[in-house]
Amino acid sequence: MFSSNTKKKISPIFVFAFLAVSSCTKYSSDLKTRVTPEASKGEIGVKGQDAKDAIIRSDYKKGEITELCKASIDKAKASIDKIAQIAPADRTTDNTLLALENTTAEMLNETGPITFMGYVSTDAEIRAEGSDCEAAVSQFNIDLGTRRDLYQAIENAQARHPKESRLLKLTKEYFEQNGLKLSDEDLKKVRELKGKLSDNENQFSENLNNDNTQVTFTAEELEGVPADYQADLKKNDKGLFIVNTKESDYSVVMETALRSETRKKMMQGYFSRGGDANSKLLSESVQLRAQIAKLLGFKSWADYRTNGRMAQNSQKALDFLNGLKGKLAQTNSADFAKLLKFKQETVPTATSLDQWDISYYSNQLQKRDYSLDKEKIREYFPADVVIAGMFQVYSKMLGVRFEQIKDAKVWAENVQLYAIYDSADNHLIGHFYTDFFPREGKYGHAAAWQLISGYELADGSYKQTVSAIVANLTPPMNGKPSLLDHDDVETIFHEFGHVMHETLTKAKYVSMSGASVAQDFVEAPSQMLENWVWNKEVLQSISGHYLNHSEKLPTALLEKMLEAQSFNRGMRYTKQLLYALYDMTLHTQDEAVDVHKVYTDLYKDIIGQEPLEGQQFPASFGHLMGGYDAGYYGYLWSEVYAQDMFTMFPENDITSAEVGGRYRKIILESGGMKEALELLVEFLGREPNSDAFFKQLGL
Repeated sequence: MFSSNTKKKISPIFVFAFLAVSSCTKYSSDLKTRVTPEASKGEIGVKGQDAKDAIIRSDYKKGEITELCKASIDKAKASIDKIAQIAPADRTTDNTLLALENTTAEMLNETGPITFMGYVSTDAEIRAEGSDCEAAVSQFNIDLGTRRDLYQAIENAQARHPKESRLLKLTKEYFEQNGLKLSDEDLKKVRELKGKLSDNENQFSENLNNDNTQVTFTAEELEGVPADYQADLKKNDKGLFIVNTKESDYSVVMETALRSETRKKMMQGYFSRGGDANSKLLSESVQLRAQIAKLLGFKSWADYRTNGRMAQNSQKALDFLNGLKGKLAQTNSADFAKLLKFKQETVPTATSLDQWDISYYSNQLQKRDYSLDKEKIREYFPADVVIAGMFQVYSKMLGVRFEQIKDAKVWAENVQLYAIYDSADNHLIGHFYTDFFPREGKYGHAAAWQLISGYELADGSYKQTVSAIVANLTPPMNGKPSLLDHDDVETIFHEFGHVMHETLTKAKYVSMSGASVAQDFVEAPSQMLENWVWNKEVLQSISGHYLNHSEKLPTALLEKMLEAQSFNRGMRYTKQLLYALYDMTLHTQDEAVDVHKVYTDLYKDIIGQEPLEGQQFPASFGHLMGGYDAGYYGYLWSEVYAQDMFTMFPENDITSAEVGGRYRKIILESGGMKEALELLVEFLGREPNSDAFFKQLGL
């Protein structure tokens, strides 16, 4: 999915995650005897398998998360100290490499659920403790990755089989990429700089999560905005309507408000999130990253981050992006010209499109040219029908069954817990939570978190996985259920794809479990699944009018939606290109940069219009401070592979259990146990190519 904000939270800080950390997709993600071990005075998990008691806890008392987090980190430190102190003559693969992997796996699964509370808890103090724990885990990772004694302890371990060989290779690379080949003095500098960078990243994220920016309007200013939406808005003491800057609220106003000044005012509020504080944090972090990269022997932070990924280096990533830039320029210009011409029909004196015009005139033009009324479409996509339909699609294709656990203890109203069973033998695979509606203090976009990571236990059994999908869909209002637009449907199909990647894993080690793959591949499995919501049969199966669920999306409306699939495609992909090139431009610099000027200059060059004056978009671009720094190119890069994989599904049976089973086994279950390219070749039966990607772009 496309977003200007942090969205694919794959996991809380991975200890040996070889993709970006602290969900994202930060970025950022065992019920046999208990979910997690006891820690300090409390317990993070829950004994036994009584799922309705809880799979992960959320009923924390003040101060408890802090205690649990400290206890888990202290326990891990003690175990790691013992590993480092083993005499060279007594070292074995079991008591060094595997002991380290098991220690970090246990800590990951203990701290993952409590750092998650920093994003979803309804209690501000609990959220603060979760955020503080995330910062503490970040520092632990920095300290761990720069321990020379630990590196020396595992350096000469002997792998006994291919899986151990991959673990050893990646673990050694992890240490070396953190500076273990440097002098003690330079290593100390790297540790200090990474600590400061981690603090900045966590503060940036916390600022966004806690941002309560609101915009107020008169009734006249909201002309054109749906009456149902307006009726649900609160008013301040001056009688003005209060609109939040959550994604769902922002989209409604930008797409429907008749008055240009209303849309401009809404955009100004939306792009003020994070403000000067986050702008400063981003600017400082870009400089810190450049310093770290130089110490580690890389020309730029982008070269450091792409090392070991599919792209291999920043130049290959930039060549890919710049190649797209030329190809997309013509289609982007054509889309702009079409919108401008349409605007001139109502504003004859208009000579250009403003940034705040795009969503509105796109919506209106779709109504005219394709008879697509988003409000009408939403009536056929009530959230409960869509979600149930989505589960059926994934169940058939992947050979799994989902069962809601009634009366489960959860962290907020409307949060649901589900169990995942294998359809073949009915064994329990894992669990996932859904948290779909906005509330104060909650993470503001759409993301997936891996809360408990799967891995092979000592007795040969497998640790059951737990994940969560978090979104901010339009909530029920005025007697109507939650109604989704088609973009929302696409988003949850995508995010649930991440949940399947995280929970269906069979990777032997936690460091390669689930979505712990090369970051420029991590989006591919979920991007592929976006195609399902453009299929006639699927759209029929997941739709149903909110007043009568048996009344499916009308054929005429469905045909119009499919006909409009390519509408503004050039503009959409060009926007993604802007974000990716902005990211790479910042992270190929070797000196201080003005993050706002760089963005403004690129916006003018790539988009071809003047951006909103005074906007602070970089201050809310969470990807760049949540694990996708020098990695945003991966959204476009991985889509090449996503569309290529999609060609394996027959057009007349898009939910083929046969192909879906191969996809589950080869792509989802493998995690990072093999290189991404190996997985692709195995699934495709050939080398991947970009034909399907460019065909989709109409190029």
